[in-house]
Amino acid sequence: GICGQHGWSSSYFQAPSSRWCVEVRWGVGPRNGRVFVSDDVSDGASKAGVKKGHAAAAAVAIEGLRDIVYAANSKPTLTIEEAFGAQFDHTCFVMSGPLGWAKLWEINPTEVFVDVEGNQVTPPVLVQVCVSFHVSSFGERYDRSLCLLEMPNILGLSDDMRRLLGDPKITKVFCDGTSGADRRSLGIDDSDNYVDLEVIASSLVGATGVRRGLARIMNLAWPNPAVRVTKDTRDKESVLFFAAIEQGKKPRLKELNDIPERIERYAAMDAWCTMMAYRGLRQQAQHEGLPMTD
Repeated sequence: GICGQHGWSSSYFQAPSSRWCVEVRWGVGPRNGRVFVSDDVSDGASKAGVKKGHAAAAAVAIEGLRDIVYAANSKPTLTIEEAFGAQFDHTCFVMSGPLGWAKLWEINPTEVFVDVEGNQVTPPVLVQVCVSFHVSSFGERYDRSLCLLEMPNILGLSDDMRRLLGDPKITKVFCDGTSGADRRSLGIDDSDNYVDLEVIASSLVGATGVRRGLARIMNLAWPNPAVRVTKDTRDKESVLFFAAIEQGKKPRLKELNDIPERIERYAAMDAWCTMMAYRGLRQQAQHEGLPMTD
C-alpha cells in the first residue's frame, strides 16, 4: 500500500462513537500526521466487521491524503548513492586493521554505527563500524567520519572488535529490525548497549507491518521536498559478492584489497548512512521535543 511504499505508519481504531478511524503518520511530529474518521460502525468483535471498518477508514484516508501522496509520488527518485555519495566521499575515511583501530580508539567514541555483510554466518563476512569526529581548520569545525572495515577470520572477531561491542559505555547503533540478524552474527544480546534505527523510527513515526529499511528511514530522517531516496535494486554485485563467501563458494576475506573498490564503498556507505539516519532522526526528535524511543 501507500504507507508501505513510503515507510509511513497507519493505525486503525474505533472511536468512542464506534466509528472506524485510521491515524496516518508520514513524518516526525504532530504536523506530519492526521486521523481520518469514517461513518462506518461495523462490529469490531467480528473479522468481517473489522475488515469492513478498516476499508471504510482507508477510503477516507486515501481521499484526504491525495495531495500529500501526490507530492511524495511525483518527486524524482535517487538511489542512496546518487543522493549521498558525494558527501560520503568528501567526509568519510575508510580504514582497516591496526591503523584503523588506533584511530578509532583515539577518537574515543560514545556511539558507533554498525553494519554487517554476510550475517547468516558467525562471525559474519564483513563488519563495518562508522564513527564521527571533528577537525578544525582556520577556526572552523568540520564534521568528518571514519569507517572501519573488519574482515573476521573463521576463528572470530578481533580483540578490538570484541572490546568495542562489549563496552557498556559505547552505544552500538544498527539498522537491523526485528530479525536481529546483524546483532546475532556478532554475538550481541539484549543486555548489550545497542539501539536500532527501525525501533527509533517506529517510536517517532509509528510502527509498520514490515521493516522500513535504510532508504525509507533516510527519507524520514532527512525529508527532502525535491527528491525521494530509494534503495538501488539493480546493484546485485555487492550482495552476490558477500553471499558467495557466506555460502562457502569463495574463501573468507583476508585484507581490504580482497574487496573490489566499488563493493568496499557500498559496504562502508551502509554504516555511514546508519550514522546519518540516526543523526537526522535525533535532530527531528529534538526539534519536536520528543524522546528518541518510547
